[in-house]
Amino acid sequence: MMDSEIRVRVCLSGDEEALALIGQATFLESFAGVLAGSNILVHCAGAHSVECYRSWLVDSRYKLWLAEVSPDNAPIGYMVVSQAELPVVDISLRDIELKRIYVFSRFQGEGLGRRLLKEAIAEARACKAERLLLGVYVRNDAAIGFYTRMGFQKLGYRKFNMGGQECDDYIMGLTL
Repeated sequence: MMDSEIRVRVCLSGDEEALALIGQATFLESFAGVLAGSNILVHCAGAHSVECYRSWLVDSRYKLWLAEVSPDNAPIGYMVVSQAELPVVDISLRDIELKRIYVFSRFQGEGLGRRLLKEAIAEARACKAERLLLGVYVRNDAAIGFYTRMGFQKLGYRKFNMGGQECDDYIMGLTL
């Protein structure tokens, strides 16, 4: 896929349906066969609902991006950045959280994840943040490797409730 065929843009009101669809689809693609299917479906029904994304789009504490491919800008990935809400001992108002970043596997390995992450880093710097934090499933080796290559370090752990199933996440951070 040529890079010129993919665009990344900041989301606007009206993008909530596309965000819900890409959020559910990429979460299911990432974790089907890894986590319990029934829990994934419960999680997606709430955490990736149109209402969830609609509320984030009107909340100034959140910024969302869509990655789209031509023809006609089909969504293939997305990202959400917000004020940090992770259980880190030294968390501060100067921390920003990379809440979600997902790209369909078909489009991975061609720099789109890096492109999205660079947008998140630029946003964090524009907000004068000191760190960019994130939570990542402890068994998601590909994502952990990606974040490590991008300069993130493990800072701790958290329990993450995914549709009623307790999961372990690493909390990782990048000093800006």
